[in-house]
Parts: sequence; structure tokens; C-alpha cells
Amino acid sequence: MKKYVIIGLSTITFSSLCFGDEYLSNTREHAPAPISPNLTNSDNSINNKDEDSELDLIWRGVESSFELPFGELKDREGLSGLSGNFSLNLPLIQTQDANLPSGATNGPSNVNYTANLSLKYVLIGNWFASGTLYYYFDKDQQQTWNPDFTYVFGYSDWRPYTFSLLYSNYGGNRFSPEPGGSRTNFDEGTVSLGWKFPITGKLLEWTRVSDDGSIGCQVDYNWTPSYFDLASSSYKTHHRTASLGCKYAIFGNWYVNATAFYYFDKSQQQPWNPDYTYGFGYFDWRPGTITLQYNNYSGNRWNPSNAAEGTGRFLDGSITIAYSFAF
Repeated sequence: MKKYVIIGLSTITFSSLCFGDEYLSNTREHAPAPISPNLTNSDNSINNKDEDSELDLIWRGVESSFELPFGELKDREGLSGLSGNFSLNLPLIQTQDANLPSGATNGPSNVNYTANLSLKYVLIGNWFASGTLYYYFDKDQQQTWNPDFTYVFGYSDWRPYTFSLLYSNYGGNRFSPEPGGSRTNFDEGTVSLGWKFPITGKLLEWTRVSDDGSIGCQVDYNWTPSYFDLASSSYKTHHRTASLGCKYAIFGNWYVNATAFYYFDKSQQQPWNPDYTYGFGYFDWRPGTITLQYNNYSGNRWNPSNAAEGTGRFLDGSITIAYSFAF
């Protein structure tokens, strides 16, 4: 698995986190009460009756997934549906270049300050396409697997109990590839099938520290057709992982989150592929707001002694500052 397999609630760039964070931010505003859960807005079709059972809510979320509401197209005006953010990614420490063969298009995240522009266009309903452009302050630190641009498309609904289906490519995409190179390697992207759900009942009551506190989670199955294997210095096929990520909204827009990964074939896990990732900070998905986050997607290991050199430490994380906007 390459670093861009860490999606879902998972990958290196701020833009890839927006879809999961939007769900978690919205569900925070509708955190379930101790007796009668209210998981979404009162006028939302998924939860329009207080007496609905948990099973009813789950079925409505599942049933509403992948909807194509063509009727909304007639109300489209100009650039409506287009949003994005400007961000700065600031790693905490400087690391040495990775010792990987020339031409490798995926690998560990080296330290490089970047300025990013992310755009997301909602095609219809919750179907979207997005992309991110990267500017490297130190071009000499940009490795072959550090992209000029990344892209994601698919279906993602922030509401609980809904499915998501995403394709994401965070490989070494280039606007001007070297002779014989490719602008992008589509088979090195990752397909992720996910399902969102909130934590409710006693567990939520025991853990939240404020009335609006909430916990939202997502489970994903991730498949990458082609990936780079360091041990053999070659490309191999069919990298598969499962991931479980949860975000705990403490109060307001302040949160902590973590994602754990299961590798169906342990030999596929590369030194830079984590057992888990984590982050915390202030996140607001609404346009015209500022977000401040710390995220660590390095090669974290449950047993720290198993982490590769220069990975798995708090200092291997980075700080992201972003400003969001919409048209």
C-alpha cells in the first residue's frame, strides 16, 4: 500500500480529509440525546420520526446511498457546487531523502513545506470530483512520488449509515513528466468502499465531555491494483486493507481522530504504511472559515520498536492551516 491508500478518513493531504470531516462535523451538530437519538437535521429524510428505531435509521441511510437526484440540476446556477480551500502543510521536522529506486512513484512522505489549492465540484447529489495542486517551497526535496497534483472522485455522503465509494490517486502525478513517464498511473490509485456510523447510547454518554460532543466512525475496504514493494524493488498487484476510523468531537469544532488499518496480506505492508494514524485540531468545513490541524500519517506501529527509521514519531507529523471557500 502506498501512502494514498490512507484515505477514507485517511490520507496525506487536507483535501482528502474533507469528506469524512464534513460528515463528522455535521453529525456533531446533531449528537444523539441519551434517550431519543436525532442523528441528522429534523427535516432530513433519513430521520424524520423521533420514534424510528436504530434499525430504521440504518436502513434509511443504506437505502439513500448512491442516489442520483436529477431534479436538482434544473436549479443549478453558474459555479454552484464548486468549493475548495487554500492550505499550507508544515511538517514538524526535516528528514533525509528516502533510499528508493529511481522512478518509484510511491513511497514515504518526505518533509517538504507545500502550499496547496484544492477544488471540489459536486456533480449531482453527493457525487463529486476533486483535485489538489501542490507548490513545493523546496523543489529539490520533491521526490518522484511527491505529486504535482492529486485527484479523487466518487460518492460520499456525510450523513450517518450511508455508504461511500471513492477512487483516489495520491501518487507521483506530473504535469510535465520526464521522457517515457506518465502524467498519472491510474492503476496505482485506490478504490475504497466505506460505511459511516455514529457511536450512540451509553458509550457516547460515558465519553463525551460536553452536551454537543459526538463520535462518528467509518469502516473502509481499500483496494489498490498496483503498488511498489520495497523488498523486491518492483511493482506488485492487488494491495488490500481494511480500516476503521473514528473522530471524537470534543466541543465546538475541536476534535481528535484516529484510524487503524488491517492488512489482509501482512507482507504487503511497506515501512511507510502505518498500523494507525491520528490527528487533532480545529476543523470547520463551512466556507469562509479557518482550519488548524495536526496529522500524523507516518509509519506508526503498535509496537514502536517495529517502526522504520525516521517514522512513527510525533515529530513525523505535520500541521495544516487552511482557508475554505465556495462559489
